[in-house]
Amino acid sequence: MALTEKQLSMRKVGGSDVATILGLNPFKTALELFHEKMGFIEPADLSENEAVEAGNVLEDGIAALAERRISRRDGRPIKLRRSNLTIVHPKYDWLTIHIDRDVVGEDRGVELKNVGWRAAAKWGPEETEQIPQYYAPQVHTYMLVKDYPVWTVAAYLGGGEMRLYDIARSKEWDQLIIDSTHDFWFENVGKGIPPDINPDTERAVAALKRVYPGTDGTTIVAPSSLAAWRDVRAEAKATILKYEKVVDGCDARMLMEMGSAAILQFEDGSAFTRKLVKKKEYVVPASEYMELRFKKAKDE
Repeated sequence: MALTEKQLSMRKVGGSDVATILGLNPFKTALELFHEKMGFIEPADLSENEAVEAGNVLEDGIAALAERRISRRDGRPIKLRRSNLTIVHPKYDWLTIHIDRDVVGEDRGVELKNVGWRAAAKWGPEETEQIPQYYAPQVHTYMLVKDYPVWTVAAYLGGGEMRLYDIARSKEWDQLIIDSTHDFWFENVGKGIPPDINPDTERAVAALKRVYPGTDGTTIVAPSSLAAWRDVRAEAKATILKYEKVVDGCDARMLMEMGSAAILQFEDGSAFTRKLVKKKEYVVPASEYMELRFKKAKDE
């Protein structure tokens, strides 16, 4: 089902969508994004995500700190200006952006990132362009739409360290963004044709369960090519079960040796420990989800 012109005008490609379209977003696939743009599923609700909430609360403070740091680094005072506008590329009108800050009097923007301590290792040394790969398309899209030669990413890491990264505009990135978003917008969303998904990616199963949350009760015939994957799945499940039993056997040997001891120490310093764990009783909230099960043929 193709969208009407009015529906299309309400669902453009945003800067944060580009990494997803390029397959660089570990949290969402292009297939999910397609279903969101088509209105088949709702975008993920991030309002209760603690990291997102913290970023929103801390944004003004991070902006103030970035303004000071950039001023000291550049040797002259700079002023950051908040932007609340939806900016549309004058030529490629399917591309829209919402930026964090503009540098007053300069052709430069600033992207503010509140980075938790777990993700800090993904960021390279300051004054390099070594930012996580899933943020790079967003920044390059900003430069393309605003026609800026550089964009500064101000990352506040672990609640105690500010790093500045100046990302230079690239013709290669420009063309990649234009081509990939054009195809997604016109060939997929415009024609109502979902993009392919790589079944071997880590996100594939979660994505497919999200875009196909229910069933219509019908039965379809599997193509012959899937029989090999069915057999691989069965073999993998059997291997998992086999090694789970091996682990159980190893555990039994360790526990036999330990008896009532708390620690079983090895010469190399490694050790097994036994500890009583108590869990409080709790009620599991009601929920529903799709589960993939396999039924053997009757003659097996």
